[in-house]
Amino acid sequence: MKIRDTGSTTATNVAAELVLVEVPGCPTVLGIHDILSTRCTVIYLPPEDDGGSPVTGYLLERRSPGLEWTRFNDTPTTELKCVVRNLAPWTRCEFRVAAINEVGTGDFSEPSELITTNAASVPDPLGRPAVVKFAGTSVILEWTAAGDNGEQITSYVISFGVPGTDAAGYSKERFDGQVLTCRLTQLKPKTKYHFAVSAENKLGRGPLSEFSDFVVTYNPSGK
Repeated sequence: MKIRDTGSTTATNVAAELVLVEVPGCPTVLGIHDILSTRCTVIYLPPEDDGGSPVTGYLLERRSPGLEWTRFNDTPTTELKCVVRNLAPWTRCEFRVAAINEVGTGDFSEPSELITTNAASVPDPLGRPAVVKFAGTSVILEWTAAGDNGEQITSYVISFGVPGTDAAGYSKERFDGQVLTCRLTQLKPKTKYHFAVSAENKLGRGPLSEFSDFVVTYNPSGK
Protein backbone atom coordinates (compact mmCIF):
# COMPACT_ATOMS: atom_id res chain seq x y z
CA MET A 1 0.00 0.00 0.00
CA LYS A 2 1.15 3.53 -0.79
CA ILE A 3 -0.30 6.95 0.08
CA ARG A 4 0.11 9.49 -2.69
CA ASP A 5 0.18 13.22 -1.84
CA THR A 6 -1.35 15.19 -4.70
CA GLY A 7 -0.21 18.52 -3.18
CA SER A 8 -3.31 20.62 -3.96
CA THR A 9 -3.00 24.25 -2.70
CA THR A 10 -5.05 27.44 -2.35
CA ALA A 11 -4.04 31.06 -1.65
CA THR A 12 -4.97 30.80 2.06
CA ASN A 13 -4.00 27.30 3.01
CA VAL A 14 -2.12 24.23 1.92
CA ALA A 15 -4.12 21.01 1.84
CA ALA A 16 -2.85 17.60 0.93
CA GLU A 17 -5.20 15.22 -0.81
CA LEU A 18 -4.18 11.73 0.17
CA VAL A 19 -4.97 8.91 -2.25
CA LEU A 20 -4.62 5.27 -1.23
CA VAL A 21 -2.78 3.24 -3.88
CA GLU A 22 -2.57 -0.55 -3.70
CA VAL A 23 -1.28 -3.38 -5.86
CA PRO A 24 -3.53 -4.34 -8.80
CA GLY A 25 -6.18 -7.00 -8.74
CA CYS A 26 -5.93 -10.31 -10.59
CA PRO A 27 -5.87 -10.44 -14.39
CA THR A 28 -7.99 -13.07 -16.15
CA VAL A 29 -6.50 -15.68 -18.46
CA LEU A 30 -8.69 -15.83 -21.56
CA GLY A 31 -7.13 -18.88 -23.13
CA ILE A 32 -4.12 -20.66 -24.59
CA HIS A 33 -3.71 -20.43 -28.37
CA ASP A 34 -1.32 -21.55 -31.11
CA ILE A 35 -0.27 -24.65 -29.17
CA LEU A 36 2.76 -26.30 -30.82
CA SER A 37 5.32 -28.79 -29.55
CA THR A 38 7.61 -26.26 -27.87
CA ARG A 39 5.56 -23.08 -27.53
CA CYS A 40 2.12 -21.59 -27.09
CA THR A 41 0.52 -18.16 -26.67
CA VAL A 42 -1.18 -17.13 -23.41
CA ILE A 43 -3.83 -14.38 -23.76
CA TYR A 44 -5.23 -12.50 -20.77
CA LEU A 45 -7.34 -9.50 -19.72
CA PRO A 46 -6.12 -6.68 -17.45
CA PRO A 47 -7.45 -6.60 -13.86
CA GLU A 48 -10.72 -4.81 -13.27
CA ASP A 49 -9.07 -2.93 -10.38
CA ASP A 50 -5.66 -1.38 -11.09
CA GLY A 51 -5.22 -0.46 -7.42
CA GLY A 52 -5.40 3.25 -8.13
CA SER A 53 -2.31 3.31 -10.35
CA PRO A 54 -1.91 2.25 -14.00
CA VAL A 55 -0.71 -1.30 -14.66
CA THR A 56 2.86 -1.21 -15.99
CA GLY A 57 3.42 -4.87 -16.83
CA TYR A 58 2.59 -8.55 -16.33
CA LEU A 59 4.44 -11.58 -14.98
CA LEU A 60 3.69 -15.11 -16.16
CA GLU A 61 4.26 -18.43 -14.40
CA ARG A 62 3.75 -22.01 -15.54
CA ARG A 63 3.71 -25.48 -14.02
CA SER A 64 3.06 -29.09 -14.88
CA PRO A 65 0.76 -31.16 -12.64
CA GLY A 66 2.45 -32.04 -9.35
CA LEU A 67 5.25 -29.48 -9.77
CA GLU A 68 5.83 -25.98 -8.36
CA TRP A 69 5.07 -22.79 -10.27
CA THR A 70 8.09 -21.40 -12.15
CA ARG A 71 8.52 -17.86 -13.44
CA PHE A 72 8.58 -17.50 -17.23
CA ASN A 73 9.51 -13.82 -17.59
CA ASP A 74 11.59 -11.99 -14.98
CA THR A 75 11.21 -8.83 -17.08
CA PRO A 76 7.52 -7.82 -17.12
CA THR A 77 5.76 -7.70 -20.47
CA THR A 78 3.39 -4.82 -21.28
CA GLU A 79 1.34 -6.82 -23.79
CA LEU A 80 -1.88 -8.71 -23.09
CA LYS A 81 -0.45 -11.87 -24.59
CA CYS A 82 2.77 -13.77 -24.07
CA VAL A 83 4.43 -16.34 -26.34
CA VAL A 84 5.84 -19.05 -24.07
CA ARG A 85 8.83 -20.79 -25.67
CA ASN A 86 11.16 -23.68 -24.84
CA LEU A 87 8.41 -25.99 -23.65
CA ALA A 88 8.97 -29.73 -23.92
CA PRO A 89 6.99 -31.67 -26.55
CA TRP A 90 4.03 -33.74 -25.34
CA THR A 91 3.95 -31.99 -21.94
CA ARG A 92 0.95 -30.96 -19.83
CA CYS A 93 1.13 -27.47 -18.32
CA GLU A 94 -0.98 -24.56 -17.10
CA PHE A 95 -0.32 -20.84 -16.67
CA ARG A 96 -1.18 -17.91 -14.44
CA VAL A 97 -0.49 -14.18 -14.69
CA ALA A 98 -0.08 -11.25 -12.27
CA ALA A 99 -0.23 -7.48 -12.88
CA ILE A 100 2.26 -4.87 -11.66
CA ASN A 101 1.86 -1.16 -10.85
CA GLU A 102 3.99 1.40 -9.01
CA VAL A 103 3.27 -0.24 -5.64
CA GLY A 104 4.17 -3.80 -6.59
CA THR A 105 2.88 -7.10 -7.94
CA GLY A 106 -0.69 -8.19 -7.34
CA ASP A 107 -1.99 -11.69 -6.77
CA PHE A 108 -1.71 -14.23 -9.57
CA SER A 109 -4.80 -15.16 -11.52
CA GLU A 110 -6.60 -18.45 -11.34
CA PRO A 111 -4.70 -21.11 -13.34
CA SER A 112 -5.51 -21.44 -17.02
CA GLU A 113 -6.89 -24.57 -18.58
CA LEU A 114 -4.45 -27.48 -18.63
CA ILE A 115 -2.98 -27.90 -22.11
CA THR A 116 -0.76 -30.53 -23.71
CA THR A 117 1.94 -29.48 -26.15
CA ASN A 118 2.16 -31.32 -29.44
CA ALA A 119 4.55 -34.20 -30.06
CA ALA A 120 7.77 -33.44 -31.90
CA SER A 121 7.56 -34.01 -35.66
CA VAL A 122 9.23 -33.24 -38.94
CA PRO A 123 9.03 -29.53 -39.90
CA ASP A 124 5.87 -28.09 -41.38
CA PRO A 125 5.79 -26.86 -45.00
CA LEU A 126 7.46 -23.49 -45.57
CA GLY A 127 6.31 -20.58 -47.67
CA ARG A 128 7.63 -20.68 -51.20
CA PRO A 129 11.14 -19.23 -51.66
CA ALA A 130 11.67 -15.92 -53.45
CA VAL A 131 14.20 -15.27 -56.21
CA VAL A 132 15.85 -12.06 -54.96
CA LYS A 133 18.64 -11.89 -57.55
CA PHE A 134 19.13 -13.54 -60.91
CA ALA A 135 21.96 -13.24 -63.41
CA GLY A 136 22.99 -15.61 -66.16
CA THR A 137 23.09 -19.12 -64.70
CA SER A 138 23.08 -18.01 -61.05
CA VAL A 139 20.19 -17.23 -58.67
CA ILE A 140 19.95 -16.09 -55.05
CA LEU A 141 16.97 -17.37 -53.06
CA GLU A 142 15.48 -16.35 -49.71
CA TRP A 143 12.88 -18.05 -47.50
CA THR A 144 11.37 -17.72 -44.05
CA ALA A 145 12.49 -19.78 -41.06
CA ALA A 146 10.68 -22.98 -40.19
CA GLY A 147 9.12 -23.66 -36.81
CA ASP A 148 11.19 -26.22 -34.95
CA ASN A 149 8.26 -28.56 -34.07
CA GLY A 150 10.17 -29.72 -31.02
CA GLU A 151 13.43 -30.40 -32.83
CA GLN A 152 16.09 -27.98 -34.05
CA ILE A 153 16.19 -27.35 -37.79
CA THR A 154 19.40 -28.95 -39.07
CA SER A 155 19.23 -28.00 -42.74
CA TYR A 156 17.18 -26.58 -45.58
CA VAL A 157 16.94 -28.43 -48.90
CA ILE A 158 16.38 -26.58 -52.18
CA SER A 159 14.77 -28.60 -54.98
CA PHE A 160 14.91 -27.15 -58.48
CA GLY A 161 14.15 -28.22 -61.99
CA VAL A 162 12.17 -27.50 -65.15
CA PRO A 163 8.45 -26.81 -64.64
CA GLY A 164 6.30 -29.59 -66.08
CA THR A 165 8.90 -32.33 -65.63
CA ASP A 166 8.88 -35.02 -62.92
CA ALA A 167 9.79 -33.31 -59.64
CA ALA A 168 11.17 -36.61 -58.31
CA GLY A 169 14.14 -36.11 -60.60
CA TYR A 170 14.84 -32.50 -59.61
CA SER A 171 18.28 -31.48 -58.42
CA LYS A 172 18.73 -30.82 -54.70
CA GLU A 173 21.12 -28.66 -52.70
CA ARG A 174 21.36 -28.75 -48.90
CA PHE A 175 22.19 -25.68 -46.75
CA ASP A 176 22.79 -25.14 -43.05
CA GLY A 177 19.70 -24.80 -40.86
CA GLN A 178 20.84 -21.39 -39.59
CA VAL A 179 20.76 -19.70 -43.02
CA LEU A 180 17.70 -18.33 -44.82
CA THR A 181 19.31 -17.53 -48.15
CA CYS A 182 21.44 -19.36 -50.70
CA ARG A 183 23.10 -18.95 -54.07
CA LEU A 184 22.71 -21.59 -56.78
CA THR A 185 25.31 -21.44 -59.53
CA GLN A 186 26.18 -23.32 -62.69
CA LEU A 187 22.58 -23.85 -63.74
CA LYS A 188 22.11 -24.83 -67.37
CA PRO A 189 21.87 -21.80 -69.67
CA LYS A 190 18.73 -21.12 -71.70
CA THR A 191 16.67 -23.24 -69.30
CA LYS A 192 13.49 -22.52 -67.33
CA TYR A 193 13.80 -23.26 -63.60
CA HIS A 194 11.63 -22.97 -60.53
CA PHE A 195 12.56 -23.63 -56.89
CA ALA A 196 11.06 -25.07 -53.71
CA VAL A 197 12.41 -25.47 -50.17
CA SER A 198 11.92 -27.97 -47.35
CA ALA A 199 13.31 -28.09 -43.81
CA GLU A 200 14.96 -31.00 -42.04
CA ASN A 201 15.37 -31.93 -38.38
CA LYS A 202 16.66 -35.13 -36.80
CA LEU A 203 13.26 -36.78 -37.32
CA GLY A 204 13.36 -36.23 -41.06
CA ARG A 205 12.53 -33.82 -43.85
CA GLY A 206 9.27 -31.90 -44.01
CA PRO A 207 7.15 -31.42 -47.16
CA LEU A 208 8.23 -29.24 -50.04
CA SER A 209 6.96 -25.69 -50.19
CA GLU A 210 5.13 -24.36 -53.20
CA PHE A 211 7.44 -23.61 -56.11
CA SER A 212 8.73 -20.12 -56.78
CA ASP A 213 8.07 -18.12 -59.91
CA PHE A 214 10.20 -19.47 -62.73
CA VAL A 215 13.27 -17.85 -64.25
CA VAL A 216 14.90 -18.52 -67.63
CA THR A 217 18.68 -18.71 -67.42
CA TYR A 218 20.92 -17.30 -70.10
CA ASN A 219 24.54 -17.53 -71.15
CA PRO A 220 26.41 -14.78 -69.26
CA SER A 221 28.46 -14.07 -72.36
CA GLY A 222 25.29 -13.25 -74.26
CA LYS A 223 25.94 -15.95 -76.85
